[in-house]
Formats: sequence, structure tokens, C-alpha cells
Amino acid sequence: MRPINMAPRLVSEDFVKGWYLCQLEVMECKEIPWPDSLLEEKYSIEDFGWPTKNFAYECKINLLTGRTHQIRAQLAACGAPIVGDSMYMPAAIAEVTRPGLNPFGKHKKIYNSEDDKEMAVTEWVARHGKEPSVAIGLQACQISWDDGEHIYEAGSPWWRSSAA
Repeated sequence: MRPINMAPRLVSEDFVKGWYLCQLEVMECKEIPWPDSLLEEKYSIEDFGWPTKNFAYECKINLLTGRTHQIRAQLAACGAPIVGDSMYMPAAIAEVTRPGLNPFGKHKKIYNSEDDKEMAVTEWVARHGKEPSVAIGLQACQISWDDGEHIYEAGSPWWRSSAA
């Protein structure tokens, strides 16, 4: 991830000098129903034009490195943005609908100059939205440190609740 003093909006699978190494491990991933319209309304969830709303995935992730926005940025970069994430979901949709737009994506272009590449980076970052002001489909289920000496677990996430 590119090291900047704001939310990182660039992720590259290739080594880029000066960027942070970000690693996570997907421990478990299961298909779950997309939040129904009552839950979407209750939590002000937006789909940003996501092409299919039949299901989502609930994943258990182990962070191997702990970087700001790491889970959100990495999942969006591989085409699996977090439900309702207004910052990263629009860019993930742009990557699918306009391959080659992301200067560090799977279908990245070869640029004639550094200026051309920097312009592409600026355009790509502009495709990202603002930080969400409402719920997104991300919740830490457990946090621990000191080799498990201190463990805290969260309750059930909002997407498992009933809207009534």
C-alpha cells in the first residue's frame, strides 16, 4: 500500500519501493444472504451499483500486518469490496467495468512517462469515495494480544440482526 497521510487508495501486487507490505490471511469465507431491503434502510447501506445483490461473503481474516484500511483496501483490490464501503466499493466497480483504469491493477497499462502514470494515479484515487458515515459490513469479531493472554470478542454483527 502506498504510504500517505490519508486513507491508502492504492494497492499493488508488485513490489513498489517505499510502499508498505500488507499481508492478511483469509481463515474462513462463507456465502451469506445480501442484507435485505429493511436492513439496508435501517443501516443506510448503499450498494453503489454493485452488479449482484443476491449474496455476500462473510470472512474471518487474520491480519499478519496491521495497516490502516488494510482489510478494506486489499479486499476491494481483489474485486471483493466490503458491503456499503463508500470509499473502496466505487473503485472496485470501476476496476470491473473499465479494466486498465487502475494503474496498479491486474490489467494495468504501460505508461510512456512518469507524468502519465502520476496522472493515472490521480484519476484512480478520484474514483474512490469518501469515508462512510454509516455502517459497512466490517466488524472485528475478536481481538487479542500477548499471545492470547488478553482476548475480547464482539457480539453478533448488524447484518445478522433482524430489521424489525
